[in-house]
Amino acid sequence: MSNDTTARADGTAPTDPARLQAEIAQTRQDLGETAAALAARTDVKARVRAQAADVARRTTALAGTVRDRVTTTVRRPVPVAVIAAVVSAATVALVLIRRSRR
Repeated sequence: MSNDTTARADGTAPTDPARLQAEIAQTRQDLGETAAALAARTDVKARVRAQAADVARRTTALAGTVRDRVTTTVRRPVPVAVIAAVVSAATVALVLIRRSRR
C-alpha cells in the first residue's frame, strides 16, 4: 500500500479526493481477494474434489505410461542373436541335407 495508509495511522486523511477514491478501490480489491482466499480454504468439498481430480489425472497418466511400457515389452523385436542362431542352424541343416544326397 501507499505511504498515505501508514500516515493515516496518525489520524490524518489524504486531502486529494482522487487519491482517496483510488485507495478505497484498492482496499476493496484487496479485501475481495482476501475473502475469496478464505472462502476457498474453508470449502472442504471443493478442496477434496480438486485433490481427487488431481489424483485421477496422475493415475491416468501413470496407467498410460505403464501401458506403453507393457506394449513395448510385448512387441519388442526378437534379439539379433536369436535370429543369427536360427539362420546358422538353417544353414547347417541345409549343408548337411545337400551332403547326404550326394
